[in-house]
Amino acid sequence: MADGKQIELLKRLLREEVASFCRHDGVVWRKSISNTISEIRDRDWPAVFFGGTLRSLLLSRLSENKPGRPRDIDIVLSGTSIDEMRSTFEPYISRQTRFGGLQLKRVNWLFDVWPLKDTFALKQQGVESPTFEDLPATTFFNVEAIAVEVWPKRGHPRKVFSSDDQFFRGVITRTIEINREENPFPELCVVRALVMAAKLRWKVGPRLLSYLGKHGELMSPATFEAIQLNHYGIVQWSGVLFEKAMDEVRSALRHNRHRAIELTLPGQLTLWPADDVYKQHIQLHTLRVSRK
Repeated sequence: MADGKQIELLKRLLREEVASFCRHDGVVWRKSISNTISEIRDRDWPAVFFGGTLRSLLLSRLSENKPGRPRDIDIVLSGTSIDEMRSTFEPYISRQTRFGGLQLKRVNWLFDVWPLKDTFALKQQGVESPTFEDLPATTFFNVEAIAVEVWPKRGHPRKVFSSDDQFFRGVITRTIEINREENPFPELCVVRALVMAAKLRWKVGPRLLSYLGKHGELMSPATFEAIQLNHYGIVQWSGVLFEKAMDEVRSALRHNRHRAIELTLPGQLTLWPADDVYKQHIQLHTLRVSRK
């Protein structure tokens, strides 16, 4: 099990990255972010950043020692409805998402925002009065099972909602695993898992490996490319690489089905440091935070 003290230090580091991300200090690219946050705060809506947004912020600091620039920004709001949100953000709405939230486009930033009570998995489970503590249990991936307050209460640090801390354990061990398997879009989960594993050069956990074997077998290379185009706007992996990935998945399921494995496929988005260098980065950053 990952060291509890190291997890607490990573939480502090994540709080620092969120605070920096929210700060409008004259940096042009932050203006749309700070404006959106201000509009939410002016309406007194409690809010958290959620999922992949936070993963991008933390991993950018750990791997490259620079501020993160997430592909999009996920914000979950409490104390409001989708109609109130639609009225507030009407000039910026580009579409409604597949899960019923709103996608906003402001300059070069995309925001996915939705009311906490409308979170798909919570509605599916019949949770009547959800809280932000419930959010980490709703994500498909362990490395998205994380939420952090957009702004803290005066005199208090930002709250970090991470349930059993599997998000941080995944970061430390560099392992992508299933958090909550129930998902209405299994083909998209396959695509995201393979693209993420290639981008981060992380291991795939045994439960996710079995999932890939089950649902990936039903997909064609053309489907794999089409889902990427729809979700990311570009095809990052060719169908040929998908077939190679599935060959490795089948082999792993035959020989190492109870172990996390790293797929030996080229990273298409980012070159990450070697495993020993990455561990040194974690140690250095958590040491810096512990000295404060």
